Amino acid sequence: MDNFLSQNWLTIAVITALIVGGILIFLVLKSKEDYQWITAAGVKIQSISREAKIVYINNPMENRVKELYIKGKLLTFRGESIGGGFDTVKAREKAKVNALKELSEYFNTKVSTFKQLVEGQIQQKGASQQIVAIAMEAYKSVTEMFSSDEFSGTYIYAIWEEYVGNVVYTNVLLVFDPEGAIEIAKQMAMSNEEISKQIEELGKNGVDFFKALNSVIEEAKK
Repeated sequence: MDNFLSQNWLTIAVITALIVGGILIFLVLKSKEDYQWITAAGVKIQSISREAKIVYINNPMENRVKELYIKGKLLTFRGESIGGGFDTVKAREKAKVNALKELSEYFNTKVSTFKQLVEGQIQQKGASQQIVAIAMEAYKSVTEMFSSDEFSGTYIYAIWEEYVGNVVYTNVLLVFDPEGAIEIAKQMAMSNEEISKQIEELGKNGVDFFKALNSVIEEAKK
């Protein structure tokens, strides 16, 4: 009787182990089957569908993207366009525009965060409402630069396409370089008379505009 029970338990244990092992193997194979990766100098940056076709990698920026990723400072925004695959240039441009919209929307959602940061820096509390208004106007102007074609702190890193029947989904991975972006934004802002005056006025009232802006950017990486 004891031998019979021992054999049964052994059989159950073996079957259970085989089932669990089978499930794990299935999950691993499924994972490998469903995804591939956009990489930067060997570092995995973005998972995409296994069926997708990678058509562009910004090779000159691979090391920089890897560096940002390792530092925990890589910010990416993804844009997509849907078409018939006849005009790839137009499809990629539309996907880029949509990625820039994602970037713009991010900074729009952080308006209240930026306002709180500015309010915390203001030294002359009596003039706070006026100072905040100046800060918000400068914030709007500078963050609009981030999504402009002239701004070199953002760039396309990868493009991939996915075919579903006769429909082509074109995707763009846009990189926002937070370190380079702040420096470029400073240069662009200081060359704009109106914005530079606003930032100078904020400084007179104890507000470090770019410090507050950098804190907003830092939030995106959390």
